[in-house]
Amino acid sequence: MKKTFKSIAVFMLIAVLSLTCVMSCAAVALPEVTAALPAFAAETAPEIVVSGSAMSIRILETTQLKAELKGTTEAPEIKWESSDKEVATVNSKGKVTGRGVGRAMITAYAEIGGKRIEGKYNINVTTGRNLLKSFLEKNAVLSYQYSYVDDYYYANDRKSWQQVLGFARIYDIIAPYLFLEYDYARVFFTYDKKDFMVQLWKGQYGFIFYGGEIGIYHKRANGRTPGMFTLFQQAKEEYRPYMEMSVYHQKLNGEYEREFTRDYDKYWWCTGFKPGHLRILEPADELRIVARLTMRDEEMATLFANGLKDCGFGEKMSKDALGLDEYAREGKDVYLTWQNISEAENTVPIKLTLAALAFFNVFGLLAALLIIPLGFFPFLLLLIII
Repeated sequence: MKKTFKSIAVFMLIAVLSLTCVMSCAAVALPEVTAALPAFAAETAPEIVVSGSAMSIRILETTQLKAELKGTTEAPEIKWESSDKEVATVNSKGKVTGRGVGRAMITAYAEIGGKRIEGKYNINVTTGRNLLKSFLEKNAVLSYQYSYVDDYYYANDRKSWQQVLGFARIYDIIAPYLFLEYDYARVFFTYDKKDFMVQLWKGQYGFIFYGGEIGIYHKRANGRTPGMFTLFQQAKEEYRPYMEMSVYHQKLNGEYEREFTRDYDKYWWCTGFKPGHLRILEPADELRIVARLTMRDEEMATLFANGLKDCGFGEKMSKDALGLDEYAREGKDVYLTWQNISEAENTVPIKLTLAALAFFNVFGLLAALLIIPLGFFPFLLLLIII
């Protein structure tokens, strides 16, 4: 029954999330970031690109990875290593073998000019696999894919149809009437002659999924305050930050547990969605987002941090001291926790009004159907009864 529910949930996710268009205290411990800090390097810098045909394997199953050295004419020896040999091992040719349930980062590396060049590939080792999930792990359907690690779905922003639509405030206003109930916060700043918006979302997506998002958008700077229909476009490649996002969920005992973590990588739209339903819809404060964003340079990071302050986030000098709705900037990195701050409009009165109008319209139609065949006196009787 559980597997059937999850399979159905996959299709419901696609149907529900496609309506979004672009949806696009004590100190809180940040999840450890295992990936090395990538640099915004020039295209000609040497790099190793690792590719493979599988992202998940079972215990004792194998998969072959390939490493391609780019940006140099040198041909150094490429070596391999695993971050956790109890989960997965890799030989000198890049062949990976599953050893235990979990996730391991496989690294291909070489030395060029006295510097270590690396390429990384995450391998998930499971006890079993679902055909539909395995398909969604490797293939994007309406841009959505699946991760066996933490059992969640996400939008592949590199293959996203939503990226061509941009983002405007009107999308968030319409969303509650499409069964999307979420909190959001918008961070504005101007950098490199462009107006930027970094938006945070968390809440209920349809009836059976909840999760969170972080998106970065920009438009040409014009000094005007963005309005309801002001359209922002996805950030171009050179402005996209490296992000890591973890979503925590409050359980019935009041404790917050980590639901999933999006890996530290370069995104314009970092998302994640879990099957389930929140107990609270407006606001969705039973969800908490802990994130790290590495901006293009310190200037951009400072402007983003100031934008968070304008939204009501408190400032801390260190990420280790972060509490709820606070941020800390360290060089190009901005760390934040988000739970209670929200710019979402209260849509309950509007919904009640629409429901009332719908009810009286239906009632009026039924009354008219009675009046026409029965004549005037039954109508008077009806008014007296009411």
